[in-house]
Amino acid sequence: MQRSFLAFAIAAAIVLTAVPVSAGQRAGSSTPPRRAATRVTPSPVQLELRRNRVLADTLQVRLPRSTDLNAAAGGFRRLELLVAAITASNNLGVPFFELKRRIVNDGMTLGQAIQDMRPRSRYWDEARRAEDDAAATIRMSEAVVLASERKGTR
Repeated sequence: MQRSFLAFAIAAAIVLTAVPVSAGQRAGSSTPPRRAATRVTPSPVQLELRRNRVLADTLQVRLPRSTDLNAAAGGFRRLELLVAAITASNNLGVPFFELKRRIVNDGMTLGQAIQDMRPRSRYWDEARRAEDDAAATIRMSEAVVLASERKGTR
């Protein structure tokens, strides 16, 4: 009898220590503890894309379907680099998120990322072309936004 009681007590202790109980919550309660609402602050690049819908629409078309542009812009510190990465992805037919990973996570330049993905390409020329195209795309979208604001059609 003592052995079975001891075995039961040990099993109960193991089960009770394996189930964490947060402060203020009863063990039998079915409601999870409340968590503080986390607010994600958008980056300057994401804010700029919200402001410039012409540019956002242009970039959205260049990304794969069902890609969230806001998520794609996450991690980029400069709008020019985001637009150049999307442009290079389209020009070379390489996956955008692979380029993004190399640039944002691995700290590569656009040219280094292209070289890593396409070693036999003219990667520096491709990077320069994408950067030039990105600058032109941004300038044109800004001009359209400014013109629409002047007319008051926005």
